[in-house]
Formats: sequence, C-alpha cells, structure tokens
Amino acid sequence: MARETKSGILKELRQLPRSYFIMAAFAAFGLALGLYRMVVGLGPTTNLSDSYPWGLWIIYDVFFIPFSAGAFMISAVTHIYDKEEYHVIARPVVLAGFLGYLFVVLVLLMDLGRWHRFYNVLIPWYWNPHSFMFEVSMCVTVYTGILIMEIAPTILERLNWEKPLRFLRIATVVIAGAGIVLSSLHQSSVGSLFLLMRHKLHALWWTPQLPLLFFTSAAFSGLSMAIFVAVVSFTAFGKRLKLDLLSDLAKIVFLMLGLYLALKVVDLAINGELGLVFSSGWLSFMFVAEVVVGVIAPMLIFGNRGMRESKSGLFQGSALVLLGLGLNRVNVALLGLRGPTGTAYFPHWIELVISLAAVVAGVLLFGLASRFLPIFQDVEDVEAERASSKGREKDIAWGHVPQA
Repeated sequence: MARETKSGILKELRQLPRSYFIMAAFAAFGLALGLYRMVVGLGPTTNLSDSYPWGLWIIYDVFFIPFSAGAFMISAVTHIYDKEEYHVIARPVVLAGFLGYLFVVLVLLMDLGRWHRFYNVLIPWYWNPHSFMFEVSMCVTVYTGILIMEIAPTILERLNWEKPLRFLRIATVVIAGAGIVLSSLHQSSVGSLFLLMRHKLHALWWTPQLPLLFFTSAAFSGLSMAIFVAVVSFTAFGKRLKLDLLSDLAKIVFLMLGLYLALKVVDLAINGELGLVFSSGWLSFMFVAEVVVGVIAPMLIFGNRGMRESKSGLFQGSALVLLGLGLNRVNVALLGLRGPTGTAYFPHWIELVISLAAVVAGVLLFGLASRFLPIFQDVEDVEAERASSKGREKDIAWGHVPQA
C-alpha cells in the first residue's frame, strides 16, 4: 500500500506543470539568500539603519498577518456560528492562512538582529508582559500552532490515520475557538505597536484608535482573502463553487468597510485633522489612494447585487480590498513615518528578492498541497455529509439508534 502511494506521488510529481519548477527554483534562490543573510548579518544584505530599523520585512509582516486572518474569520463563521455550508471553502482558506503565518514567522526571523536567539520568546524569564511586541510574538507563535492543528486533518486523511484524526475532529470547536481568541488579540496589538510612534507617524494615520482600526481592517481583509482564495483556487483547479456563499461574505465585507470608513472619517473630524486629507502633499495622495482603492471601490462593487453575485465581481472586489490593505500597511509602517533629516530608505535587492521568494514559495506550497492533499471538497459531498449527520442526530433524538 505504501509503495503504491509512493509511486502515485512520484507519477503526479512528473506531471506537474513547468511553472511549479520555475517557482521552486526561485524559492530555492530566496532560501539561499536567506541563509546568506543569516551568516553575514543585516548590514551587507539590507538597507536598514538606526534611522530606519523597520523596513520592507516589517511591511511584509503587517500585511500578511491581517491577510491571513481569513483563517480565523472562516473558522468563526463555520464552527462558532454553525454555518456548516462554509466547510466547502474552509480548507483552502485555512491552508492559505497557515502558509501566510508560516512565512510571517520566517520573514520575522530574517528581520531579527540576533536571529539565533529567536527561541527566547518562549522562555518565561525573558518575557515582558507589558510589551505589545511580546503579545504579538506569543500570539503569532501559538496561533501558528493552532493553524497546524486545523490543517492537520487533511494530512491525516491522506495517510489514513484514523485515531488522531478522530481526536482532532472532536476538538475542532475548541481549536477554532482558541484560534479566534489568539488572532483577535494580536490583530489589534499590531496596531498598538504604532501607538508608540505619535511623534513619528503622520497624523493622517496616527490615532488612539489604531488598535480598533487594525482589528477592523483585519476582519474585512480576512473575509476578502477568503473570497479571493476561494475564487482563484476553485477556478484554477476546476472545482465547482456555489457563489452565493461568497456573495453572503461580500455583504458582510461591505458593512465592515462602511464601518471602517466611518471610523476613519469621524476620528479625523473629531481631532480637527480632516483638512490634512487635502493639505499634506504626496501623503494626502497616498491616504486618498488607500481609501479609494481599498474601501470605496470595493464598497461600490460589493454593494451592487449583480457584481456581488458574479465571479468577476467577487474577484475584483476582494482584490481591491487586499490592495488597499497593502497600501495602508505601507503608509503606516514606512511612508507615513518621519525619518531623520537627510536620511532615506529603499529596500536592498536582497530584501526584495527574499520577500518575493516568500510569496512565491507560499503559492507553490498551496498548489502542491491542493494536488496531493484533500483540500477541495465537492459541494455535493459536503451537503450529503451534512444531511447524513443531521439524520443520525434526528434518529438519536427520537431514540432510534442506527445499526452499524
């Protein structure tokens, strides 16, 4: 049996498209550069300095943390609110969330000056519970473990390991609940990091409401990521998807975008800073671009029923939300920060290649997992399983025990 499985995997590997091998080669090049950076240090491989200790890799992390929030949002919808019909998209979304967090951790490792002491965050006598950075580090670390447990059933199903699979299925709600709490905590804490930069971050973005804005943006970005991943992956692998499921998510995104826009406008108005939107030079342009691209445009798309219920509309709206999220994180983590006079920062080519290689590696691993693991479930199979499960529950409720 094992020999047949191995030969089947080898056969599938030989049938992979050429693009997979191109992505693997680029990811390997990025890995080599990452190892080189670890050996020679930050100085020769980055353009970071005392003036700009945070650069491209921090932007990468603060973007992909909320991008990966789709995993906890879909877990909440599926398990906590008992919307079992979303099981059909849960696995690819959780897989994308897991890969997102995995590469956040790896890129964070690149950004550490003393990367060889990364394990200190797990040692209690090094903890500083008053630090937002500590809370973010712990939540990212533990939540990555939670995502491993959420994605593990697909691996166990492929290996036919029934006992651990049965245990994980029993503990699904507990695992999902823990993941929702952890992810919710650190989404807002990432915003709290920038509260400390009141005199460096431009007033268009600095506000005491940063934790709330970061959490809200993570929530609608996470759902948009779920829509984006579902549309792209189901289309790419030729799977049928019920668009009404994604349309319902798009309606929630529409409402959250409206709330987020209201929070930003009201906050600027209350603080007497609304005029900065039109008087801050190129920063005004960046602020307006992030709001128009990432909030207003997708609201117009998701607010239109015809667009919201079409594959192209769902793709365009979710892509714009994610693009707007990227603009916001670039503005907050780099462009909106006032550096010392006479200094500037532009990423070193090694920083750029490692960041791009991390994205390519994530896409590659998603594609491989989708081919070799039961990531996609047919709509009919999920509905049949739900009907069968409800039938058994009804029989038990009426005292009828099904025969084995």
